[in-house]
Amino acid sequence: MTTLFTDKDGNAYDAEDVKKVLYQIGAHDCETLFIHSDIMFGTVPHDFNRKEYLSILSDVICSLGIRNIIVPTFTYSFCNHEDYDVCKSRTSMGALNEFIRKLQGRYRTEDPLLSLSVPENLKNQFSVTGEHSLGEGSGLDILHHMDGVKFLFFGAKQGECFTYLHYVEKMLDVPYRFDMPFDGYVIGYEGERYKKTQYIHTHCKGVKIPPNYNYFEDELMEKGKVQKRRLADSYVSCLGEKDAYEQITERIWKDPYYFVENPYTEQDLVHEYGFGHNGEKITHC
Repeated sequence: MTTLFTDKDGNAYDAEDVKKVLYQIGAHDCETLFIHSDIMFGTVPHDFNRKEYLSILSDVICSLGIRNIIVPTFTYSFCNHEDYDVCKSRTSMGALNEFIRKLQGRYRTEDPLLSLSVPENLKNQFSVTGEHSLGEGSGLDILHHMDGVKFLFFGAKQGECFTYLHYVEKMLDVPYRFDMPFDGYVIGYEGERYKKTQYIHTHCKGVKIPPNYNYFEDELMEKGKVQKRRLADSYVSCLGEKDAYEQITERIWKDPYYFVENPYTEQDLVHEYGFGHNGEKITHC
């Protein structure tokens, strides 16, 4: 079996090792798997073609026999004053997600901020998304109303990339976030270019957001809601969508400041976008 990567102690891992760990965390036991990825598990052999490496990892996930593989292909295009081209705009969500979204039999939503790549059998379900990237009718809202959904954090850290948390905050209409509109142009599958306004639920400028939500993942693990295993120099973990929604909701009801760094005041609830003021590229909400 071909070595995919070696860890810092020199241990080699192949496709079967990856598959075994995915089974251990229950990634196979669902109808739909939503994948956040960061594939830096270890040192990849120097003679390994990058596309071949991505193809093998993709094949391992597909070999789990799951009906639907969904990956976020977020671009935040309008936030960065860029057109969103459904076919050409690269995602900032990692090389594996970009590889999967380019495969045959995939459909990408036309959300210029938080697009998703879904299998073609879900095209009709996801082809009409709302004008709010985290609100009713959004891709994540459609996902929430599906059965048998799990989130897989494939090397990615849940506490740093779980955008779904902000969807639940929008559904609960938390006071420390507000609807921010962005205008821009979308280039569709047929090359048509049209203007669109898209909203996202972002934090108020005066409210401090934690650098990560690792403490929430730790709490979920203590409750047995997250299954997590080490894989080489990184980790993989799995969380059910229904558990995620329930636990996020419960946490906010019990402590409205749980997902902010410090308690806020009325004066902090300034409806002004808190990103990009120094010209940096926006890659999160």
